[in-house]
Amino acid sequence: NKDCKQQLHDMRQQKEQTEQLLHVMRQQNSEMKEQIDAYEQRLQTTEDKLTKMKVKNKSLQLELNEIIQKADVVQITQTTNFMDSNPKNLSVSRNSSDDEEENQ
Repeated sequence: NKDCKQQLHDMRQQKEQTEQLLHVMRQQNSEMKEQIDAYEQRLQTTEDKLTKMKVKNKSLQLELNEIIQKADVVQITQTTNFMDSNPKNLSVSRNSSDDEEENQ
């Protein structure tokens, strides 16, 4: 009988310790869930920023392509205008370089 009472006492103590441990583990679990929620929120914010940056980057790329195309058109127009208004200059400069090669 004495052994049974001791075993019962030990089991009750063990039960109490297990319940305390369970309580601590539930607290830790709750804290971890809060941390996970905070990290997920930060991740979502970062992903939102990244998406905005990708959209802005695409917009800037399109803008840059437009500027390059306009610059190409301007350069072609200027070259064409120069060639149309100065056809002799081109032939003179060609002849001048030919003369220089012959002199050397």
